[in-house]
Amino acid sequence: MVKKVILLCAIGLLLNFAPLHLFSVTVDWVSGDVTYSHLKSDWKELDVGMKLSPGDIVKTGLGSETTLIDDGTEVFILENSTFTVSEKYENDVRKAGFMLFLGRMKLKLSRVREDEPEIRTQTVNMTIRGTEFEVGSGYDGSTLVVLTDGVVVVRGKSKELVLQGGEGTEVAFGEEPVEKFEVMTRVIDWDEWLTLSKKSIKGKELELLGRILGKFKEINYQISDYERIREEALQKKDEYIRIRDELAEEGKTEEATKYSKEAGTWSKRSIHALVNIRFLALSSIGLYDMSQMIYTGVEKPEKPLIDTFEEIKTIYEDIERRYIFAGDRERLEEKARKKKGCLKLF
Repeated sequence: MVKKVILLCAIGLLLNFAPLHLFSVTVDWVSGDVTYSHLKSDWKELDVGMKLSPGDIVKTGLGSETTLIDDGTEVFILENSTFTVSEKYENDVRKAGFMLFLGRMKLKLSRVREDEPEIRTQTVNMTIRGTEFEVGSGYDGSTLVVLTDGVVVVRGKSKELVLQGGEGTEVAFGEEPVEKFEVMTRVIDWDEWLTLSKKSIKGKELELLGRILGKFKEINYQISDYERIREEALQKKDEYIRIRDELAEEGKTEEATKYSKEAGTWSKRSIHALVNIRFLALSSIGLYDMSQMIYTGVEKPEKPLIDTFEEIKTIYEDIERRYIFAGDRERLEEKARKKKGCLKLF
């Protein structure tokens, strides 16, 4: 009986230990009015020393900044910006993710770091290597990237552009990165660029909302795909657990352990799918905020604009209800606490 309890405890650890790690970044410096919210809960003051986990959204006010540290990498969030911490899995490898919804950020990547964090704006994803660069995300969803040192791969939906030190690119919302410029030939006035991105919305509201709706449909499709992967993985896990339990009852501990490892593998796959669903759900927050700003900026919206926004709202609220509000930090931490002891695993 004791042998069986030890086996089940080991099995429980195989199935539950890995998912308990909560990725976080540390707040290193704060200046001015900087607040944070976890998954759109109440806004609170951000303080030095705090740990930010996936789902934490940071806002900086006028003249305010904050610096975050992630594994030696410095992330500078400049004034009037909205930013969130995220993570995803690619080929079973966790990648830190940072999403700039609006405003401007700088990043200095540690040269000793082995993994490559992903930076995402409303328009593009960026993979960085040994890099110091600056990126802006405009009110109209456009992205401006300026690279000081290293290499940045800027990816759209179907194309990618490789930037070397001293190069930059600007990508309009919903378009692909195709052109780059030499930084020394262009003076970047970030305040002016952001102001122009706001002014450029006028007269293009329906076009922009249409592109946002297209992105929401794409996110919804990707979430459904991960849901399918997750469901299949959970079914496999349950099947292997059932076989494991039967073998354990028969005293075949060695064979039971093999099936336990298989169950653990499928359990991790299901969790990876769930993390990627959350990654997509978090990306929708900035898109919806952008759509709201565009829509409310029209004094007397006509029916096509109203209908498009309402469709965006319907999709977003479903994502919000199922994947954003349903996974708050307190629930995850409570789950982690309960699983610290073997006796609490079952």
